[in-house]
Amino acid sequence: MKHILSAALLLASVAAHAQSSDWTFSYTGFYDREAAVFLPDTTLSGSFSGVDANGDGALERDELTAFTIGTTDYVACAAGSNATYHCGADSFRFSPDGGLSFSVGEYGGDPEGWVGSGHLVTTGDALVDYRFNPGTSSEHHLDWTAATRLDMLPAVPEPAPYAMLAAGLAGIGLLRRRRA
Repeated sequence: MKHILSAALLLASVAAHAQSSDWTFSYTGFYDREAAVFLPDTTLSGSFSGVDANGDGALERDELTAFTIGTTDYVACAAGSNATYHCGADSFRFSPDGGLSFSVGEYGGDPEGWVGSGHLVTTGDALVDYRFNPGTSSEHHLDWTAATRLDMLPAVPEPAPYAMLAAGLAGIGLLRRRRA
């Protein structure tokens, strides 16, 4: 009975771990609208993780546990949003056969609306950075084109779960050997 229970717990832990999905991505090649030039080496990269809770084979916005571009986690920063500051992933969808699409942003300003800035990314459209104040304003757009390339990789799993699995299997093997 102990062997069956141990095997069931081991399989359950492996199955639970398999449902978590961790990915890294990079988009390469954007059109700089202000400079009117294609930048083939410009890259936008990040990572995301989540659990396909409804089992439909796709990760949706509400199934994300983290979504990071640069140093900003757009899932975690949403808690800091208020009337004058917004940070978050407004939309997200990923499936291995259907691709990756998202809209994220971080923007804000003073309560009167005189000073502000933002950074917005919408796949298939543009990366937009802007700033404004009473004396000046600026915008910078990097547009997606047909030449913009997406590279996706499953994130490399941490070695700790595999080490724990190996230690558990070795322990079970030793117990069986002792009893035999």
